[in-house]
Amino acid sequence: MLLLTLICLLVLFIFLGMEIAWAIAVACLAYMVLSDLTGQDIPYALLPQQMLDGVDTFSLIAIPLFIFAGELMAATGVTERLVRFALAFMGHIRGGLANVAVTTNFILSGVSGSAIADAAATGTVTIPEMKKRGYPTDYACAVVAASSTVGPIIPPSISFVLIASIANISVGQLFLAGVLPGFLMTASMLLLTYVIARIKGFPVEPRAGWAERLDAVARAALPLMAPLLIMRSITSGIATPTEAAAVLVLYVLGLGLFVYRTMSLRIVIDAAANAMLVSSIILLTVGAAQMFSWLAVYEQFGELLTQTMLAISRDVNVLLLIFNVLLLLLGTFMEPLPVMLVLVPIAFPMFASLGVNEIHLAVVMVINLILGLLTPPVGLILNVVAVIGRTDVSSVFRESIPYLAVLTVVLMIVTYVPAVSLWLPRLLMPT
Repeated sequence: MLLLTLICLLVLFIFLGMEIAWAIAVACLAYMVLSDLTGQDIPYALLPQQMLDGVDTFSLIAIPLFIFAGELMAATGVTERLVRFALAFMGHIRGGLANVAVTTNFILSGVSGSAIADAAATGTVTIPEMKKRGYPTDYACAVVAASSTVGPIIPPSISFVLIASIANISVGQLFLAGVLPGFLMTASMLLLTYVIARIKGFPVEPRAGWAERLDAVARAALPLMAPLLIMRSITSGIATPTEAAAVLVLYVLGLGLFVYRTMSLRIVIDAAANAMLVSSIILLTVGAAQMFSWLAVYEQFGELLTQTMLAISRDVNVLLLIFNVLLLLLGTFMEPLPVMLVLVPIAFPMFASLGVNEIHLAVVMVINLILGLLTPPVGLILNVVAVIGRTDVSSVFRESIPYLAVLTVVLMIVTYVPAVSLWLPRLLMPT
């Protein structure tokens, strides 16, 4: 009964618009008060203790560092260089600017690890330009929103760092596991964009000459090396993901200070302040969710969920489908972070007992929940691009439906073909 009260309070607080971290913490505190009234002995000191334990993980230090690096890259003009690079090679294809948005998000995802950050960075550059070239505003916003979903899949990924810390699995293997699914998502969106562009007769940009292409490559070469630097340092064992994040920050600072000379003390302070603000919200939510997870284990919620799903079917393929549907529904109404924090400690042991690889399951979960950012009523990415494009969120959502459909197909492929996510980790980090 108390477990049901805890879940109902959490859902109620979220729908009332309370911040996720406070919604989880207040729901847990309410549970402890009710348990005290009913004679159960759960000390109140457990709440701060569990919150501290939740964030006392070395791997979580990577989160503010990756966010800081992304803020620095956006502030020093790196995004514009990447857009120009993509335009030089993709602009002449039908619907070229739309494909430039897809390609730029793919490249930028190798640095920021955040879908919302990528949407904001590329949207401010590509959406106004697409509007000038005759693209419908709603479609321009939709293609940027959809393509930014690759951000948490291509390494580095803040979501993968969180799941690794919760489930105690390798961050490096998770980073590698996201590479092929990220490529598959990007390729499917490029193909869909080309088809839509031909149907709607979107404009074609002039083909760039080789001199222009070489200049674009020269200008974008150093930013393009950043994702390779991260992955090489992790897979070779030179650095942990947290140390690689610190190296990335130093690399971006070096680019801004000594190469592009666009860095200033004001930019560094503003970027650090933004990174601190975003990171504090994330880590506060992680700490609160640790208490929620403890109470869920105390109430044997994991066993209840396992018994319920196994009562429906014992076929692992059916259970994966049920899990996907559950995540899609939750992702529509909730942000990815609290869903991961609550479900990972419960679902991962159950599927592991059925023979499902935890690395594979983590990739499926992240792709699934990121799609929720493209669907109302939460739809954070939709809100970001709608503000940039100065248009209505519902109109952007309608234009993004084909992309949602294609990405759902990719999700099913990744779910039922584990090799898509597991081949690269087994090849480069087999232990």
